[in-house]
Amino acid sequence: MARLVTKFKYLKPSDKLSPGGYAKYIATREGVDKIDESFKLKPATVNQKHLISKILRDFPDSKNSLEYEDYLQSKTVGTASEFITRTMEENASQMMNSKTYADYIATRPRAERFGSHGLFTDDGISVNLSKVSEELNLHEGNVWTAIISLRREDAERLGFNTGERWRDMLRSQTEALSANLNIPMQNLKWFAAFHNESHHPHVHLIAYSTAEGQGYLSPKGVNALRSSFAKDIFAQDLISIYEKQTEHRNTLRTNSHEVIAEIVSKINSGVYDNPKLEELLLNLADRLSKTSGKKVYGYLKADVKAIINSIIDELSADERIAALYDLWYEKREEIIRTYTDELPERVPLSQNTEFKSIKNTVIQEAMNIIADRTPIEETEEQPAPDPEPSDIEAEPILTAKEKAALMWNYYSRAKEYLDKDSRTYNPNMAVEYLIESAKLGCGVAKYRLGKMFLHGDEAPKNVDYALHWLEESVDEHNQYAEYLLGKTYLKGEDVEQDLSRAEYLLRRSSAQGNRYAKYTLGKNLFDGELFLQNIPEAIKLLAESADKGFAPAQYLLGKMFYKGEVLPRDLERAINYLERATEQKNSYAAYLAGKLRLTEDAAKDIRKAIRNFEIAAENGNDYAEYQLGKVYLYGKDIECDYEKAMAYLVSAAEHGNQYAAQLLHSIRSNRNWSAAMGTFRLLHHISRIIQKRLEDERRGKGSALIDKKLLRKIRDKKEALGMKQG
Repeated sequence: MARLVTKFKYLKPSDKLSPGGYAKYIATREGVDKIDESFKLKPATVNQKHLISKILRDFPDSKNSLEYEDYLQSKTVGTASEFITRTMEENASQMMNSKTYADYIATRPRAERFGSHGLFTDDGISVNLSKVSEELNLHEGNVWTAIISLRREDAERLGFNTGERWRDMLRSQTEALSANLNIPMQNLKWFAAFHNESHHPHVHLIAYSTAEGQGYLSPKGVNALRSSFAKDIFAQDLISIYEKQTEHRNTLRTNSHEVIAEIVSKINSGVYDNPKLEELLLNLADRLSKTSGKKVYGYLKADVKAIINSIIDELSADERIAALYDLWYEKREEIIRTYTDELPERVPLSQNTEFKSIKNTVIQEAMNIIADRTPIEETEEQPAPDPEPSDIEAEPILTAKEKAALMWNYYSRAKEYLDKDSRTYNPNMAVEYLIESAKLGCGVAKYRLGKMFLHGDEAPKNVDYALHWLEESVDEHNQYAEYLLGKTYLKGEDVEQDLSRAEYLLRRSSAQGNRYAKYTLGKNLFDGELFLQNIPEAIKLLAESADKGFAPAQYLLGKMFYKGEVLPRDLERAINYLERATEQKNSYAAYLAGKLRLTEDAAKDIRKAIRNFEIAAENGNDYAEYQLGKVYLYGKDIECDYEKAMAYLVSAAEHGNQYAAQLLHSIRSNRNWSAAMGTFRLLHHISRIIQKRLEDERRGKGSALIDKKLLRKIRDKKEALGMKQG
């Protein structure tokens, strides 16, 4: 049986048992813990005020106490009692000889220490049982009730054998109640009472909305509340289970990586004997080789995802994977059993969101098939290059100032050797000087070394050596090293993917103001594929990156403000971000900015649209070329320019734009295209004359009707020529 037993019901206004009566019953029945202290919030009594006046006369220095300051700020029963008690403790020997003080100690009401009933609620709210009962009886909506029960041995061991402990727990659950009862926090009211029964201590909970007709509790909500209560009550017990579950999950991920790598190795060497899985992997490799863009599970098409899921389903049959998955589920079910005996059905490994990283491992190994390479385990540590520059003499003893000067001198020399426009360009010498600078503690040199050996551009690629220098630079809080290393662990291409390490490093770099880290972290928090989705934080980080001038962040924010799905639609802000990115030659931003300037009435500006499209086209955007071709071809809001139109359309078609190719085909298949274009320009000119005349008539006569027949003829002619109508 579950260790935490819960029973949820709801009372309707028509029920024989009134909600108010139920509240009184649970608050006053025998065995209830009368822990209500909300009386302390009431105004100080007359007797308390008289006694405090006497205390101040008899013991003037008592004004210097913190308790007296609290009393002056809020003159309640609680603060008055605290002040009186503290002063009596400090002056006990004198007060015991005073009849007034002795009488107070002997006769002060019990209610100043204990409540008159057991009903409690959220912190800082006074509970008047009669008023609560009356309000519940007048309530026209549903009232939800719950009983939360523990075994006596668990209650004693976990400290849930007092009303105060249950009260503190439930106060921390207010947000969970609001979410799962579907009642906004501002409308939620709840009350509870603890019954310290001998075998099964339990708490009765009542909850409802002040807005009638609001709220409902679904079976999913019931399970969520049970889980939330259990995690709070059994927190200490669950820590070791969570740790073990995490250990099993990490081992399963690692073993899955090893198993799939082993399979790929056998496929590449021609000795694998599982035809079905081999066919699936080869099929995936073929599909990925024809897929553009990111090779990450979340970005792939549904049919490619289906192949990946099928591969994981096949992998699940491996006894090593199956055994680990069973262990992980056993720990998960152990947690669930704390609050229910009804265990959810186990889902296949391919459908379990806890193991998304396995899917990207499958993708990476399929890419290994494409590259026809077999992962090789290195048995010997590769010696890291550590050349000694031939023209550098070691300094036996250096002062701190001399050491710093030498360090930056080495770094400056390295930069000279890395200048590709210089006659002295020599990456090998640059590496030597960077190593000398790094040895003297230069964090920037360590970062440059790490970057060079990681990318393999100006030095032989050596990932281990790169990580060595990057980690050293990270230890010195170099924001660029934190960003590069974080991105490396995020992508999982040169190293095993480590999302927690990646997020930690990106956050460190972002905190130092690194705009690249802010963008990368923000984008991944927004996507929710690799990190836990957090849209408000993502927007904040992207905005900070954009404000620091990073064009991709500006483009992404511009697109968000334009679409109005995540952020409120704001065309002005969208174009502002997009055109700021356009100034930095971001072709995506330039194209979208041009499109908005062309099509959105509130932002229409044909000249700016053309300029944005031109920037996008100059930076390789074939859609911008296509749009420019159409603008100059049709001449809407601008003079036609057939030569420019054809030049842009031809270029777009050559760059693979199908729309441009189709339009060119349409133009070229029309033998009288030149005549047609001349006719079109004539019609365009006539329509302008008609429009001007109509405007003149409106100004002179107040109103005039458009000759619809003539305009229809013009429109039909345009359509016959294949012209897009506005």
